Amino acid sequence: MVTSFLITNDDGIDAPGITALHKALSQVTKDRIVVVAPKQHQSGCGHKVNIRTVIPVEWRSETEVSVDSTPADCVRLGVNYLYDDIKFVVSGVNSGCNMGSDIYPSGTIAAAREATIHRIPAIAFSHFQKNDRELDWEKAIPWTVKVLRKFLAEPPEQGTLWTVNFPDLEPDAPDPEMVFCSLCTRPLLTEFVKKENGYLYVGNDINRKSDPGTDVDVCLSGNIAIAKINLW
Repeated sequence: MVTSFLITNDDGIDAPGITALHKALSQVTKDRIVVVAPKQHQSGCGHKVNIRTVIPVEWRSETEVSVDSTPADCVRLGVNYLYDDIKFVVSGVNSGCNMGSDIYPSGTIAAAREATIHRIPAIAFSHFQKNDRELDWEKAIPWTVKVLRKFLAEPPEQGTLWTVNFPDLEPDAPDPEMVFCSLCTRPLLTEFVKKENGYLYVGNDINRKSDPGTDVDVCLSGNIAIAKINLW
């Protein structure tokens, strides 16, 4: 069977979001799906790659590989060395949003960006989270299916990728709509609290400022924000 779809993330190979993504992708394709994801949590690593030391790789099965490195490295290895004929890369679903200027430190976005650099279509999925309450991953699966069906029928153009952010809704809220929008241009959140000998990041996504009609505004308003990122 030809390998077609590669799933990765930056929350780690055992994160619930990557399981939800696999379930969703399984509903929209009969092609083979493989997972090449970081062994450990890599959030905030951006597009970091390992060029100085050996990258440990563990084959859990023929379709699941744990890589002790970053999301970008997972894609580099996955499409060039571990599997043949990867035609689509899907990253996520990240626990936490990646909107506006978040695209620069995000490992989730970096994985999709690395795929795009290799001329492979890619989508990055993230899920806004209010405070520390648990996300309902079962609810996110049909949302992911809806978006995947859209983009598998109309793949991104070369040099572009899509970043998708799901809202965090109350249990009785109506299903969100897909809204195509631009990235918010506000500065990256830089909220910290003073600790003993330094500062701890405590960015507050719920109250972040947004430009009207941009991904931050759309997602915090309760809809699925879909924005295009152009590399060239």
